[in-house]
Amino acid sequence: MNRSRRLGNLVLINGTIMVGVAIPHLIDDFLYDIPAEFGLTNIQAQILAGFFSVLLIVVFSLAARGQRWGFIGTAFLGGFLALAGILKHIPLMAKPGPYWSGLFSEILIAILILSGILLLIVSVFALREINRNPPTE
Repeated sequence: MNRSRRLGNLVLINGTIMVGVAIPHLIDDFLYDIPAEFGLTNIQAQILAGFFSVLLIVVFSLAARGQRWGFIGTAFLGGFLALAGILKHIPLMAKPGPYWSGLFSEILIAILILSGILLLIVSVFALREINRNPPTE
């Protein structure tokens, strides 16, 4: 297996982990009225979540095909979700007392942040590899 394929597989593995915790975390956000903090109704937030889900499918499909825009998208989404987790949730988790659903919520956020950072990193490496060795089709 060549380096490009290995990096592409790492992108997909990290993306799968990130999405696997992002969706339960999104449910947690709805349970604790996070959409309202941004001036959104639950219906508006659900529509945005639908668009986000479609975006995830498109980006990971492109990445699975080794396309540059797929890796750009996975890098952006990984970085965005990690940054959002750090800025929104870490300060709340640092306060005394229980946080949302307790340890489960904290684990979801920690894995979301770590997988997002790893996704950003492996996506950048995959992009660099594509720039060095463009795919032939």
